[in-house]
Amino acid sequence: MRPSAKMLTLGLVGLTVTVVMGFLIAVLLISWFSNPPFGLGNAPPQPIAFPHTVHAGSEADGGMGIQCEFCHRNVTRGDAATVPAVEQCLFCHKTIGGTGETAKAEIAKVRQSFEENDPINWERVHRLPDHVRFIHEAHIRFFTDPDQPTRTGINGESISEPLTVPETCSVCHGDVASMTEVQPKQGQSLKMGTCLDCHRNNNVATDCTVCHK
Repeated sequence: MRPSAKMLTLGLVGLTVTVVMGFLIAVLLISWFSNPPFGLGNAPPQPIAFPHTVHAGSEADGGMGIQCEFCHRNVTRGDAATVPAVEQCLFCHKTIGGTGETAKAEIAKVRQSFEENDPINWERVHRLPDHVRFIHEAHIRFFTDPDQPTRTGINGESISEPLTVPETCSVCHGDVASMTEVQPKQGQSLKMGTCLDCHRNNNVATDCTVCHK
């Protein structure tokens, strides 16, 4: 028995709806379980390799021990941490050209960007939705304040002593100084529930207007 035109039409509509719904469910799952925009937690490739192990790693481990706020200069002052301008990279790399071939090639890109007055388009690793307001300065101030009797970390751990700026950064971002390539902190979703739990544990307001524009 041959299917009627009506049955074929209904079947085609049903298949289309199933495919569309499956796609939407997949997008929602990827969005929820990864750091936006998509990628299942993997950071996008950067235009220039920047090993934090070399720049921010401890001197004992062969790094330069540069503090987070030297490059991310607004992190203790305002909303965004900010990334350094190319001119700031040349503070050091005007004279430091690297030792290995890979380092020399990457530093050459920085110098070329400066000479051509072309900014480096770094890719975001951590990104919150546009309707969320996150003020880095307030969080740095809270966790580094020596007058705070106690603090609770993002995973519910008790912190009795004030943190340094790098230690505060690692609460959400992980130990970036040990990363050759910056990746989102393992097991850290940075979703709304995580923020609310941290605020409640630290007796901080959870009113909608605190975080939402």
